[in-house]
Amino acid sequence: MIKEMLLWCRRHYYLLTAILMFLSFPSYDVWFLKGFPFWAWFALVPLLVHVRTLKFKNVYASSFITGALGIFLTYHWIGDFGNKVPGGSVVILTFVIPALAVFFASKILAAEYLSRRFERLRPVIYPSVWIAVDGIQSIGFLAFPWTYWGYSQYTFTAFVQISSLVGIFGVTFIMVLFSTVAADFARMAFSRPFSIRWIGSTPSFRRLAAAVALLAVSIAYGALRLSQPVRSQVAERLKVAMVQSCIDPWEAWGSNKFMYLSELKRLTEEAMKESPDFIIWSESATLELISYSFRTGAINPFIGEVLDLARGNKRPLLTGEIGILEDHYGRRIHPQNNAVLISEEGEPVRTYPKIHLAPFGEWFPYERWFPFVKRITESFGASSFVPGSAPCLFELKGRRFGALICYEGIFHRLCRRYRAEGADYFINITNLGWTHTYKGHMQGFANAIFRAVENGIWFASAGNSGYTALVDPMGRVTSSIPILEKGYLTGDIDFSLNRATFYSKAGDLVLYLALAFLAALSVAILIRKRGRAPNGPFP
Repeated sequence: MIKEMLLWCRRHYYLLTAILMFLSFPSYDVWFLKGFPFWAWFALVPLLVHVRTLKFKNVYASSFITGALGIFLTYHWIGDFGNKVPGGSVVILTFVIPALAVFFASKILAAEYLSRRFERLRPVIYPSVWIAVDGIQSIGFLAFPWTYWGYSQYTFTAFVQISSLVGIFGVTFIMVLFSTVAADFARMAFSRPFSIRWIGSTPSFRRLAAAVALLAVSIAYGALRLSQPVRSQVAERLKVAMVQSCIDPWEAWGSNKFMYLSELKRLTEEAMKESPDFIIWSESATLELISYSFRTGAINPFIGEVLDLARGNKRPLLTGEIGILEDHYGRRIHPQNNAVLISEEGEPVRTYPKIHLAPFGEWFPYERWFPFVKRITESFGASSFVPGSAPCLFELKGRRFGALICYEGIFHRLCRRYRAEGADYFINITNLGWTHTYKGHMQGFANAIFRAVENGIWFASAGNSGYTALVDPMGRVTSSIPILEKGYLTGDIDFSLNRATFYSKAGDLVLYLALAFLAALSVAILIRKRGRAPNGPFP
């Protein structure tokens, strides 16, 4: 039995990639799982070694199986959204896991196909294909750019600084390039008896050495950037207070909302003892029609207490709300997931309707063609919001911020657009309490580090249950509170630390270069096929 098990493991060693994928991202809050940035550099190696000699149909099959297992181990918490319905988690994962595995396997198959035709370019082909597919995942109504490989490095602060030049795509490119040459080196090293002299003279070793040098240069750049002194001035600071109330907004909101509000008010009053300039509540703190009711003069007691709180404390308040989209005749049409800014006079002065709604959870744009899918999602408690049409900058005390709702922090183009329009900082109000997990909260927070570094401005993450934290323009967490614990956070946003970045001006240049490179290879293949003799070998 043991011999058979060992033989099976030897044949299917590529599945080690799935286990390493799990180890490459935040999972559980224990010390021996905190080394995930390290494992991410080698996680793909077993699979990349395995597929080198397979037929293309087997390349896809092995990659799909590995991807499905690794994605399940890493992101299975997404299924928690359906936990309130018997079998709901299984239904969600049955759809999500294969869908993400298709993207994963497509990367490997396309990269392997091109690499076998341009073998010397393999180290560049793999990362180019990888980020090209990642780019596809970031567009459209069902966009889900959550699973980018580069996010595994969010605690590796020195290396993350390179994203100020090349963005998240550039970070992912470097990592996949490293994995590709490491796989080539491993394949070569295990193909014959070990010899330092022989191995050191091989092309695969030189490529690996070049990749290590690229990583070293990236880290050196980051260390230099972090060491640059910045003169801080008190006059350029804004003190914020973020409240983490850990409520369950879907648990009988109508009958529990005043209890929830009482807790919000209690924590806010405690935070007021530290004299903040600005109060921030989470996405799900106030599921009421605040701005619409104020505009129409239909303020209910709950909304009245919220407005009175801002007025009584003489502090502006940002919170989530249910917005209303009206037609030209002022009729109520559809609900929206909004952020609303309430002035220190207790008046809603600006709202932002969320642009990137969570597919299936907040809307399903194809319900006309697939009504049964809409019925299933509604049984899980999904909403029927409509998206906003454009970003919206808020202004407070002479500084402007871009509001991000829920998982909008993963949309790097939206954040870059905010920066281009003059944002001095980001505020992300969110609710990941339904995950009840460390991995859900921390994987959701990872993007905050990159958005801050890419754009050179502060990022305030205000979660209903966490992760509530302040991130400076260098990607350093300056203050935070534990997840799933009631409390509040106060901290200073020091605008003197803000800085212009190459990425915020140039955008996803690495992605565009990768697409141009892949297009050139595709043209070369077509030219080769045209010039090939009818029965001749491939040149």
